Amino acid sequence: MMGEQRTLTSVDLFAGCGGLTRGLEGAKFRCVAFNEVNVNAAASFQANFPDAIPFVGNIVDVLSNDIIKKELLPILGGTGKLDLLCGGPPCQEYSRSQVRRSQKVDTKDIPTSYLFQEMIRVIKILQPKVFLFENVEGLLTTKWEKKKGRKGEVFRRVWKDFESINGYKIQPTLIHAYNFGVPQNRPRVMIMGVRDDVYSKSEYEIVRSNPRQNKFLNGGKSTYSAELRNNAGLFPTGNGLIPPDIIDALDDLNFHGWVEGKPRHRKKPKTQYQKQMREMLGENWRKHVLTDHEFSNHRDLTIERFQHMIDNQCNMKECPERLRTNKNNQSFTPKRWKGKNPSITCQSIPDDYVHYSVPRTYSVREWARLQTLPDHHIFLGPRTTGGGRRAGNPTEGNFERECPKYTQIGNAVPPFMAKSIGERIISIIRPSRHDGRKV
Repeated sequence: MMGEQRTLTSVDLFAGCGGLTRGLEGAKFRCVAFNEVNVNAAASFQANFPDAIPFVGNIVDVLSNDIIKKELLPILGGTGKLDLLCGGPPCQEYSRSQVRRSQKVDTKDIPTSYLFQEMIRVIKILQPKVFLFENVEGLLTTKWEKKKGRKGEVFRRVWKDFESINGYKIQPTLIHAYNFGVPQNRPRVMIMGVRDDVYSKSEYEIVRSNPRQNKFLNGGKSTYSAELRNNAGLFPTGNGLIPPDIIDALDDLNFHGWVEGKPRHRKKPKTQYQKQMREMLGENWRKHVLTDHEFSNHRDLTIERFQHMIDNQCNMKECPERLRTNKNNQSFTPKRWKGKNPSITCQSIPDDYVHYSVPRTYSVREWARLQTLPDHHIFLGPRTTGGGRRAGNPTEGNFERECPKYTQIGNAVPPFMAKSIGERIISIIRPSRHDGRKV
């Protein structure tokens, strides 16, 4: 009789608050170690995954070649023993939302633009069975130089560098979170590499695995987004779950009066999604501890604007001029998708979207719900911070960024999507045999 299979291991680089690892945990991966430069995000990760060994700080310093060989490899059991190395290097330079920050610095001049190379360095040393890189869709169109650059050249460089890793079959994709039951659009660029000896035993074929490096595919008539969107191969294209309407995802959290001194749920979960987000908290919902459900204290004019957006189901720019603001383009969120795919993507700030029925923005816990981060997931650090501290100021050479709770959530990979990808990776590492057993 075969013994019980060991739990597969993972290491998470640029780990954030742990959205990717939370999903991989659901797929039965065990995170052995993680790296994160921001102390607040690292504290959140460690609070949720206390058994993972922390390497907190700049990856160049805390995971140098020497430290990897002396401290990390012995934990993993040696080169080639790790099952999965995953990571999402900071994406601010590639994010479309950065445009509104009016930063004039070219991507090539921002140090964090090259952190994907540090992930490649770690891959080459650890030689994991599988690696997974993830980033924002904006990576596919970003230029190194705003004026002289060519659209998509950053992705071409990233892809070329990952493709140069010897001994791996590698595939990129563009995958949407709503295909995995996430109540968001949230497209993510991912690159997966499977070690040759593992791939030779797998049951998957890679499609479109070698995009041409110097121009868009199909002679420039197509974009990387069009070519890579849900292109299957090593990646799942969905899990069969239908994204819940926002009201079905959040209505049990729609109440006033939450304070840290009385941190309890006030409403019984009604939908399957609500129950799933709360299932780890125990069966007696009246005793559930509810964290991070503070509402922002809006000004009267802001409340009037939000109410107008709700009543007229419109965005901020469609409000009367006296109600508009130059701060950002706030959007109304509909109660129901009405047969369409979700239209929102949670960003790093709470002001992007107005609640579907109450004139306020969403709480940290509601933001996490929209990311499929369960109610027991812990967030540490400040709730939010000012735009300059959160985004830095590259024009003045300030690349330091704070990472408050909303930003941690906005930067996360939705666990629902991560779980399905993790399950696919497991099926690649442990392909089914004809007799029904695993090899």
